[in-house]
Amino acid sequence: MNTSRFQEVAKGAISVFRPLAVATVAAAFLAATPASAGLIINLSFDGTIATNFGANTAAMEAAVNFAAQQYDNLFSDPIHVNINVSSVSGTSILGQSNTFINQVTYANLRNAVINDKTSADDNTVTGAGGDLPAADPVGGNYWVTTAQSKALGITADSLSNDGTMTFGAGFTYTFDPNNRAVPGAIDFIGVVEHEMSEVMGRIGISGGTIGNVTNSYTLLDLYDYSGSGVRHAAGLGGSFSIDNGNTLLKAFNAVAGGDTRDWASGTNDSYNAFSSSGVKNDISAVDVREMDAIGYDLAPSANTPEPSTVLLTLSALLVGVGVRRKLIRG
Repeated sequence: MNTSRFQEVAKGAISVFRPLAVATVAAAFLAATPASAGLIINLSFDGTIATNFGANTAAMEAAVNFAAQQYDNLFSDPIHVNINVSSVSGTSILGQSNTFINQVTYANLRNAVINDKTSADDNTVTGAGGDLPAADPVGGNYWVTTAQSKALGITADSLSNDGTMTFGAGFTYTFDPNNRAVPGAIDFIGVVEHEMSEVMGRIGISGGTIGNVTNSYTLLDLYDYSGSGVRHAAGLGGSFSIDNGNTLLKAFNAVAGGDTRDWASGTNDSYNAFSSSGVKNDISAVDVREMDAIGYDLAPSANTPEPSTVLLTLSALLVGVGVRRKLIRG
């Protein structure tokens, strides 16, 4: 059994390590083009990829590009999400994301979501029976990732780095998009989809502390409910809902060692907190709805998703934060 822990350390900017424990085998989960082309994920592979992945370098890079293309196809926001791709040798890390987040007021966050609404779910979230009332429902301090800030229209599009994904090269992977459930092998594309979505904003702080800012939350934390009208928001557990808890769409992870806003174990899914080798972990329909709810606009072809293949730099803000996931083998 692999185990992991949560820790927070400061290295210049604040780094929050968000580990993932996984059953059996851990599965933690460029050219610039005109903004009018829709969502573009720009990938920059560093020199560690060839060093650590060796003969698998081309297959690894193709798998990362395949995962990025899924998001390019699913969402139409006219922005660039700029991600560095790195690696480490061995098996100390399976997948790890490092993204930058900055603070925003609840009023500004809510207004951005209202101004960005394009789907039926967006209308539900921002409507009278939704999750975002006029008054801050938890009295918290709110944060968005730089990529999410662009998707919500809080900041302008840019080609500045939005985060880094790091992968461990010592695991047995399947890189083939047409053969993702291989006995004894981890679905690498599923790992990439998981980490990429975190750079895009699929993270929770869940009442934790960022630097010296206590009672901190993300937009996704506000979609956490334990029942009708019963907001959960802080800590592990609860379920994803866009209608004030009347409909619980999928359970969030409740097991210590996993991220608060990953899914609980169940159907194979790239956003799950825990998984094993030998299975395909793809982007699911509820994953697409979740990304829509945190600020990404559905592409016309994704309105009925079948995705089996499918800074905040306001002058007053001073804090940049890196969020990373790491596996610690026990």
